[in-house]
Amino acid sequence: MNHAPGHDDLQLADYVGVLRRRWWLIIVVAVIGTLGAVGYFKVAHKVYTATASVYVTAPSSGTAGQVANSRTTSTVNLDTEAQVVQSATVAQAADKLMHSTDNVQRLLHRVSVTVPANSQVLSISCEASSANSAASCAQAFAQAYLNYSRNSTTASLKSQITTLQSNIAALESGSGKLKVAIANLPSNSPERASDNIQLSSDHSQLDSLNGQIATLTANLADPAGGSIISNATAPLTPTSPKALLIIPSGLLGGLLIGLVLAYLVDRRDRRIRGSRDITRLNVPVLMSLPLRNFRPELAIAEHRSPTGRSFSELAHMLTGSLGAGSHVILVTGSVPGYGASMVAANLAAALSRYQPDVTLVCGDLEGSVIPQMAGVRPGRGLTDVLAGLVPAEAVGRQPAAAPRLTVITPGTAPTQAEDLRQDAVEYLLNGLRGEDRWVIIEAAPVTSDPDVYTLAVTADAAILVAETPRTNSDQVLDSVEHLDRMGTTVLGTVLLPSPRLTGPRPVPIFAAESTVEVKRGSAAALTARGTSPETNGTSPEANGTSPEARADAGQPEAGVSDWPAGDEASPSLPGR
Repeated sequence: MNHAPGHDDLQLADYVGVLRRRWWLIIVVAVIGTLGAVGYFKVAHKVYTATASVYVTAPSSGTAGQVANSRTTSTVNLDTEAQVVQSATVAQAADKLMHSTDNVQRLLHRVSVTVPANSQVLSISCEASSANSAASCAQAFAQAYLNYSRNSTTASLKSQITTLQSNIAALESGSGKLKVAIANLPSNSPERASDNIQLSSDHSQLDSLNGQIATLTANLADPAGGSIISNATAPLTPTSPKALLIIPSGLLGGLLIGLVLAYLVDRRDRRIRGSRDITRLNVPVLMSLPLRNFRPELAIAEHRSPTGRSFSELAHMLTGSLGAGSHVILVTGSVPGYGASMVAANLAAALSRYQPDVTLVCGDLEGSVIPQMAGVRPGRGLTDVLAGLVPAEAVGRQPAAAPRLTVITPGTAPTQAEDLRQDAVEYLLNGLRGEDRWVIIEAAPVTSDPDVYTLAVTADAAILVAETPRTNSDQVLDSVEHLDRMGTTVLGTVLLPSPRLTGPRPVPIFAAESTVEVKRGSAAALTARGTSPETNGTSPEANGTSPEARADAGQPEAGVSDWPAGDEASPSLPGR
């Protein structure tokens, strides 16, 4: 049988389960991310930004009509002016105004210029490591830009005036020559009339040029192309790093990393948490008790309780799948715990309610708690039968919670693992198979006790118990593989939380050795090995030392500890 893990088909419920199980990890990583962001904000290099606003005008034409629903008109192109602010010439001038020793390119890297829409304003911003340095830088660039604009305008105006003055000088020289020529010509000469017309034209041009020179000379009085309308002031808070950006980013980054880490950790966690974890191993789940906010009590459940109904359904499932006949079912666990005892006892009790002849064998010799669950005396039982001290029919007990069920307790005879001989176990189980319809064997965990293999060889099938959250998928696969190698069919698993103890911490149940002097291998009647022993020619019955005789005499069985009556506590459960 192939029980290799199947392909993972993750659904929304699986991711929700990861959040439910690993929420603490996500929160821890998110808190760490937030604290890291706060720490970075505290120690990171602070950057301050100051801004100066410059109102730009065209020196030769006033301010009217320069901007009409656009920031770049034919009169003043603010995009061009923004490039002028960030030019090397302006940067060098600003550097001198600040008395700074910074490199020009590094200085330009700290400066930015923006143009508000539909305005004639340049917003010049500068970044620095201190608030005062940022304000000084922005103010210096604004002033350097205005100085550059003033100098450029002055040079342009002077150049234009010089050109106009040259033209005026040429016209005046020509006019003088025309006047001399007119004076020497007769009054009725055609040439005199032509020269008079030319002289009038020259006078008109001279008037126009003189007017232009007057305008340009007036512009020289105020050649600036704008003014600072908002001086740069030292900012109160840094612009970088921004707390409202850094801290939420750290939180979101921590949440993202926490989610990824939670998913990876959960994927590496091999513990069984639900039925889907079992089915991924290609192992059927026969029954699953509620796994959240529930721990079943270590007792035989009432048949109408939710737990009792679940075991009744399991009993009907076994009856329907295995059919008529006698069946020996091994119930074992993947890890040490009380789960196998609980499942075996409740399954046997559920079968006995609907069918006759059901026997429960306590095969976990060192850790069975079924005698205390069923409320029977932990007297002679399996080990005594296998040791040949008593017959099998003499050790069966009927618990009050399931009167139609026969329970064979672990026994009182001291035994070692090697003492469970295969022939004796097979003889006993075959005898029970011939008399009973169902034989349920409780066994120790598969990989912790070799007695399991001795019992598994004779069993028809096995039910594996997985306790959450102590069982992992590797342990389930290992247990199934061990049972497969023994030739035992694994019907499936029963998934349940670790049962809770309601009494004091249990101690192992081992009664003292029998005080009756009986040779090992002898008994008063037919034993598991089928022998008829003799003891010096006298049987225990003849000596009045049989269990029945002791009961009639009011004496307890040898090696059997009766429970005290009244309100005294019953024997506690054995520990694992």
